[in-house]
Amino acid sequence: MAAFSKTLGLDVSKRQLDGHFWPDGVSVSVGNNEAGFTALLRHLAERPVDAIAVEASGGYERKLVEAMRQAGFRVLVLQPRDVRLFAQMRRQHAKNDRLDARVIAEFAALFGEERPARSQVLERLAAYLTYYEQLSAAAAQAKTQLEGFVDDEVRALVSEQVKRLAADKRALLARIRALVEEDQDLDKQVKRLQSMPGIGFLNAVTLAVRVPELGRLTRHAIACLIGVAPFDDESGQHKGRRYCRGGRERVRTMLYMAATTAKRCNPLIKLFCERLKAAGKPHKLIIVAAMRKMIVTLNAMVRDNKEWEAMPHSP
Repeated sequence: MAAFSKTLGLDVSKRQLDGHFWPDGVSVSVGNNEAGFTALLRHLAERPVDAIAVEASGGYERKLVEAMRQAGFRVLVLQPRDVRLFAQMRRQHAKNDRLDARVIAEFAALFGEERPARSQVLERLAAYLTYYEQLSAAAAQAKTQLEGFVDDEVRALVSEQVKRLAADKRALLARIRALVEEDQDLDKQVKRLQSMPGIGFLNAVTLAVRVPELGRLTRHAIACLIGVAPFDDESGQHKGRRYCRGGRERVRTMLYMAATTAKRCNPLIKLFCERLKAAGKPHKLIIVAAMRKMIVTLNAMVRDNKEWEAMPHSP
Protein backbone atom coordinates (compact mmCIF):
# COMPACT_ATOMS: atom_id res chain seq x y z
CA MET A 1 0.00 0.00 0.00
CA ALA A 2 1.39 3.39 -1.04
CA ALA A 3 2.24 5.93 1.64
CA PHE A 4 1.04 8.81 -0.56
CA SER A 5 -0.98 8.66 -3.79
CA LYS A 6 0.52 11.78 -5.39
CA THR A 7 3.99 13.19 -4.75
CA LEU A 8 6.44 15.73 -6.10
CA GLY A 9 10.06 14.63 -5.95
CA LEU A 10 12.67 17.38 -6.07
CA ASP A 11 16.35 16.91 -6.82
CA VAL A 12 18.09 19.86 -5.14
CA SER A 13 21.32 21.49 -6.24
CA LYS A 14 22.87 24.81 -5.30
CA ARG A 15 21.14 26.77 -8.08
CA GLN A 16 18.40 24.53 -9.47
CA LEU A 17 15.45 22.34 -8.52
CA ASP A 18 14.48 19.49 -10.84
CA GLY A 19 11.05 18.08 -10.05
CA HIS A 20 8.94 15.09 -11.02
CA PHE A 21 5.21 14.70 -10.34
CA TRP A 22 4.32 11.09 -9.56
CA PRO A 23 2.33 9.29 -10.94
CA ASP A 24 1.52 11.99 -13.55
CA GLY A 25 5.02 11.77 -15.04
CA VAL A 26 5.39 15.54 -15.50
CA SER A 27 8.86 17.07 -15.01
CA VAL A 28 9.60 20.68 -14.07
CA SER A 29 12.74 22.72 -13.48
CA VAL A 30 13.00 25.97 -11.49
CA GLY A 31 15.68 27.95 -9.70
CA ASN A 32 16.64 27.23 -6.11
CA ASN A 33 15.67 30.74 -5.00
CA GLU A 34 12.61 32.79 -4.05
CA ALA A 35 11.53 33.22 -7.68
CA GLY A 36 11.88 29.48 -8.22
CA PHE A 37 9.79 28.72 -5.12
CA THR A 38 7.04 30.99 -6.44
CA ALA A 39 7.13 29.21 -9.81
CA LEU A 40 7.01 25.85 -8.04
CA LEU A 41 3.90 26.91 -6.11
CA ARG A 42 2.21 27.73 -9.43
CA HIS A 43 2.98 24.22 -10.68
CA LEU A 44 1.59 22.78 -7.44
CA ALA A 45 -1.61 24.78 -7.84
CA GLU A 46 -2.11 23.05 -11.20
CA ARG A 47 -1.13 19.60 -9.93
CA PRO A 48 -1.93 19.15 -6.20
CA VAL A 49 0.10 16.52 -4.36
CA ASP A 50 -0.09 14.76 -0.98
CA ALA A 51 3.59 15.34 -0.23
CA ILE A 52 6.74 17.00 -1.52
CA ALA A 53 9.94 15.00 -1.10
CA VAL A 54 13.58 16.06 -1.15
CA GLU A 55 16.84 14.44 -0.15
CA ALA A 56 18.93 15.89 2.66
CA SER A 57 21.62 17.68 0.64
CA GLY A 58 23.88 19.44 3.09
CA GLY A 59 21.73 22.53 3.54
CA TYR A 60 20.78 23.43 -0.03
CA GLU A 61 17.28 22.13 0.65
CA ARG A 62 16.55 24.07 3.87
CA LYS A 63 15.11 27.29 2.42
CA LEU A 64 12.98 25.25 0.03
CA VAL A 65 11.65 23.06 2.83
CA GLU A 66 10.82 26.08 4.97
CA ALA A 67 9.07 27.87 2.09
CA MET A 68 6.97 24.85 1.14
CA ARG A 69 5.98 24.14 4.74
CA GLN A 70 4.99 27.78 5.23
CA ALA A 71 2.81 27.41 2.13
CA GLY A 72 1.02 24.53 3.85
CA PHE A 73 2.58 21.52 2.13
CA ARG A 74 3.72 18.29 3.75
CA VAL A 75 7.47 18.02 3.09
CA LEU A 76 9.46 14.80 3.52
CA VAL A 77 13.24 15.04 3.92
CA LEU A 78 14.67 11.69 2.82
CA GLN A 79 18.03 10.06 3.45
CA PRO A 80 20.02 9.90 0.17
CA ARG A 81 21.25 6.38 0.95
CA ASP A 82 17.67 5.06 1.21
CA VAL A 83 16.73 6.62 -2.12
CA ARG A 84 19.84 5.26 -3.86
CA LEU A 85 19.19 1.74 -2.54
CA PHE A 86 15.63 2.03 -3.89
CA ALA A 87 17.00 3.01 -7.31
CA GLN A 88 19.35 0.02 -7.27
CA MET A 89 16.47 -2.26 -6.32
CA ARG A 90 14.65 -1.00 -9.43
CA ARG A 91 17.83 -1.69 -11.45
CA GLN A 92 18.11 1.95 -12.41
CA HIS A 93 21.81 2.57 -12.96
CA ALA A 94 21.54 5.75 -15.05
CA LYS A 95 21.74 8.93 -13.00
CA ASN A 96 20.86 12.52 -13.80
CA ASP A 97 18.88 15.25 -12.04
CA ARG A 98 15.52 14.46 -13.65
CA LEU A 99 15.87 10.72 -13.10
CA ASP A 100 16.85 11.37 -9.49
CA ALA A 101 13.72 13.52 -9.02
CA ARG A 102 11.58 10.69 -10.38
CA VAL A 103 13.16 8.14 -8.02
CA ILE A 104 12.66 10.51 -5.07
CA ALA A 105 8.99 11.00 -5.98
CA GLU A 106 8.34 7.27 -6.35
CA PHE A 107 10.23 6.37 -3.17
CA ALA A 108 8.22 8.95 -1.22
CA ALA A 109 4.96 7.61 -2.65
CA LEU A 110 5.77 4.08 -1.52
CA PHE A 111 7.83 4.49 1.65
CA GLY A 112 7.75 8.16 2.66
CA GLU A 113 7.31 9.02 6.34
CA GLU A 114 6.51 12.45 7.67
CA ARG A 115 8.61 13.52 10.63
CA PRO A 116 7.93 16.47 12.93
CA ALA A 117 9.55 19.68 11.71
CA ARG A 118 12.29 21.07 13.96
CA SER A 119 11.67 24.40 15.65
CA GLN A 120 13.71 27.44 14.65
CA VAL A 121 15.70 27.10 17.89
CA LEU A 122 16.66 23.51 17.06
CA GLU A 123 17.50 24.46 13.47
CA ARG A 124 19.84 27.19 14.70
CA LEU A 125 21.40 24.90 17.28
CA ALA A 126 21.95 22.28 14.58
CA ALA A 127 23.86 24.87 12.55
CA TYR A 128 25.84 25.94 15.62
CA LEU A 129 26.78 22.35 16.41
CA THR A 130 27.96 21.75 12.85
CA TYR A 131 30.07 24.92 12.94
CA TYR A 132 31.48 23.97 16.37
CA GLU A 133 32.55 20.59 14.96
CA GLN A 134 34.20 22.33 12.00
CA LEU A 135 36.06 24.69 14.34
CA SER A 136 37.21 21.72 16.43
CA ALA A 137 38.48 19.93 13.33
CA ALA A 138 40.27 23.08 12.14
CA ALA A 139 41.85 23.57 15.60
CA ALA A 140 43.08 19.97 15.68
CA GLN A 141 44.56 20.36 12.19
CA ALA A 142 46.29 23.62 13.15
CA LYS A 143 47.84 22.01 16.24
CA THR A 144 49.14 19.16 14.07
CA GLN A 145 50.60 21.67 11.61
CA LEU A 146 52.28 23.52 14.47
CA GLU A 147 54.18 20.39 15.43
CA GLY A 148 55.56 20.07 11.90
CA PHE A 149 57.04 23.56 11.55
CA VAL A 150 60.45 24.59 12.85
CA ASP A 151 60.59 28.15 11.48
CA ASP A 152 59.81 30.57 14.32
CA GLU A 153 57.81 33.01 12.19
CA VAL A 154 55.62 30.27 10.73
CA ARG A 155 55.11 28.74 14.16
CA ALA A 156 54.03 32.17 15.48
CA LEU A 157 51.48 32.50 12.67
CA VAL A 158 50.05 29.04 13.29
CA SER A 159 49.99 29.67 17.05
CA GLU A 160 47.88 32.78 16.45
CA GLN A 161 45.50 30.71 14.36
CA VAL A 162 45.21 28.13 17.14
CA LYS A 163 44.39 30.91 19.63
CA ARG A 164 41.77 32.44 17.31
CA LEU A 165 40.08 29.09 16.79
CA ALA A 166 40.03 28.44 20.54
CA ALA A 167 38.45 31.86 21.13
CA ASP A 168 35.89 31.23 18.38
CA LYS A 169 34.98 27.91 20.00
CA ARG A 170 34.49 29.56 23.40
CA ALA A 171 32.30 32.29 21.90
CA LEU A 172 30.21 29.79 19.97
CA LEU A 173 29.78 27.57 23.03
CA ALA A 174 28.51 30.62 24.95
CA ARG A 175 25.96 31.25 22.18
CA ILE A 176 24.82 27.62 22.34
CA ARG A 177 24.38 27.84 26.12
CA ALA A 178 22.41 31.08 25.86
CA LEU A 179 20.13 29.67 23.16
CA VAL A 180 19.42 26.51 25.19
CA GLU A 181 18.67 28.52 28.34
CA GLU A 182 16.15 30.70 26.44
CA ASP A 183 14.00 27.63 25.73
CA GLN A 184 12.63 26.32 29.04
CA ASP A 185 11.63 22.86 27.78
CA LEU A 186 14.89 22.35 25.92
CA ASP A 187 16.88 23.52 28.94
CA LYS A 188 15.09 20.97 31.14
CA GLN A 189 15.76 18.16 28.67
CA VAL A 190 19.45 19.05 28.31
CA LYS A 191 19.88 19.12 32.10
CA ARG A 192 18.02 15.82 32.42
CA LEU A 193 20.35 14.18 29.88
CA GLN A 194 23.38 15.70 31.63
CA SER A 195 22.36 14.02 34.86
CA MET A 196 23.82 10.78 33.46
CA PRO A 197 27.54 10.61 34.40
CA GLY A 198 29.55 10.74 31.19
CA ILE A 199 27.13 13.01 29.30
CA GLY A 200 28.40 16.58 29.11
CA PHE A 201 26.63 19.74 27.96
CA LEU A 202 27.50 19.41 24.26
CA ASN A 203 26.66 15.69 24.34
CA ALA A 204 23.22 16.51 25.76
CA VAL A 205 22.59 19.29 23.22
CA THR A 206 23.63 17.00 20.37
CA LEU A 207 21.13 14.37 21.50
CA ALA A 208 18.34 16.91 21.97
CA VAL A 209 18.92 18.48 18.55
CA ARG A 210 19.93 15.53 16.39
CA VAL A 211 17.75 12.84 17.96
CA PRO A 212 14.32 14.48 18.33
CA GLU A 213 12.86 10.96 18.45
CA LEU A 214 14.47 10.42 21.87
CA GLY A 215 11.84 9.28 24.36
CA ARG A 216 9.33 8.25 21.67
CA LEU A 217 10.91 5.03 20.40
CA THR A 218 11.35 1.53 21.79
CA ARG A 219 14.75 0.46 23.13
CA HIS A 220 15.49 -1.53 19.98
CA ALA A 221 14.32 1.23 17.64
CA ILE A 222 16.45 3.91 19.31
CA ALA A 223 19.52 1.64 19.17
CA CYS A 224 18.91 1.01 15.44
CA LEU A 225 18.44 4.73 14.82
CA ILE A 226 21.85 5.53 16.31
CA GLY A 227 23.52 2.50 14.74
CA VAL A 228 24.43 0.49 17.85
CA ALA A 229 21.98 -2.40 17.43
CA PRO A 230 23.73 -5.64 16.42
CA PHE A 231 22.34 -7.45 13.37
CA ASP A 232 22.50 -11.19 12.76
CA ASP A 233 24.67 -12.67 9.98
CA GLU A 234 23.25 -16.17 9.59
CA SER A 235 22.27 -18.28 6.60
CA GLY A 236 21.84 -22.05 6.68
CA GLN A 237 24.93 -23.52 8.31
CA HIS A 238 26.69 -20.16 8.34
CA LYS A 239 26.75 -18.43 11.73
CA GLY A 240 28.59 -15.15 11.31
CA ARG A 241 29.52 -12.55 13.88
CA ARG A 242 26.80 -10.02 14.62
CA TYR A 243 27.57 -6.50 13.44
CA CYS A 244 26.32 -2.90 13.65
CA ARG A 245 25.67 -0.81 10.56
CA GLY A 246 24.05 2.49 9.58
CA GLY A 247 22.56 4.99 11.97
CA ARG A 248 23.31 8.65 12.61
CA GLU A 249 27.05 8.93 12.26
CA ARG A 250 27.65 12.24 14.06
CA VAL A 251 25.52 11.15 17.02
CA ARG A 252 27.26 7.79 17.13
CA THR A 253 30.69 9.44 17.10
CA MET A 254 29.66 11.69 19.98
CA LEU A 255 28.22 8.74 21.91
CA TYR A 256 31.45 6.78 21.41
CA MET A 257 33.42 9.56 23.12
CA ALA A 258 30.79 9.80 25.87
CA ALA A 259 30.99 6.03 26.44
CA THR A 260 34.77 6.13 26.85
CA THR A 261 34.28 8.83 29.50
CA ALA A 262 31.39 6.98 31.18
CA LYS A 263 33.55 3.86 31.35
CA ARG A 264 35.68 5.75 33.87
CA CYS A 265 33.22 8.00 35.73
CA ASN A 266 29.84 6.23 35.56
CA PRO A 267 29.74 3.43 38.16
CA LEU A 268 27.05 1.47 36.32
CA ILE A 269 28.75 1.66 32.91
CA LYS A 270 32.14 0.93 34.51
CA LEU A 271 30.79 -2.25 36.15
CA PHE A 272 29.04 -3.24 32.91
CA CYS A 273 32.27 -2.85 30.91
CA GLU A 274 34.35 -4.72 33.49
CA ARG A 275 31.92 -7.65 33.35
CA LEU A 276 32.20 -7.82 29.55
CA LYS A 277 35.99 -7.58 29.73
CA ALA A 278 36.08 -10.44 32.24
CA ALA A 279 34.03 -12.48 29.76
CA GLY A 280 36.78 -11.98 27.17
CA LYS A 281 34.94 -9.52 24.93
CA PRO A 282 37.07 -7.26 22.66
CA HIS A 283 37.49 -3.58 23.49
CA LYS A 284 35.42 -2.22 20.57
CA LEU A 285 32.51 -4.54 21.35
CA ILE A 286 32.59 -3.40 24.98
CA ILE A 287 32.43 0.29 24.00
CA VAL A 288 29.59 -0.28 21.51
CA ALA A 289 27.66 -2.27 24.12
CA ALA A 290 28.16 0.62 26.57
CA MET A 291 26.91 3.05 23.90
CA ARG A 292 23.80 0.95 23.43
CA LYS A 293 23.16 0.78 27.16
CA MET A 294 23.59 4.53 27.47
CA ILE A 295 21.27 5.49 24.59
CA VAL A 296 18.59 3.05 25.76
CA THR A 297 18.75 4.55 29.27
CA LEU A 298 18.75 8.12 27.95
CA ASN A 299 15.72 7.28 25.84
CA ALA A 300 13.91 5.98 28.92
CA MET A 301 14.90 9.05 30.95
CA VAL A 302 13.31 11.39 28.39
CA ARG A 303 10.26 9.14 28.04
CA ASP A 304 9.65 8.99 31.78
CA ASN A 305 10.78 12.57 32.56
CA LYS A 306 13.28 11.26 35.13
CA GLU A 307 16.81 12.18 36.09
CA TRP A 308 19.56 9.56 36.06
CA GLU A 309 19.39 9.09 39.83
CA ALA A 310 15.66 8.27 39.71
CA MET A 311 16.00 5.55 37.05
CA PRO A 312 16.06 1.82 37.96
CA HIS A 313 19.54 0.54 37.18
CA SER A 314 20.89 -2.95 36.58
CA PRO A 315 24.47 -3.70 35.48
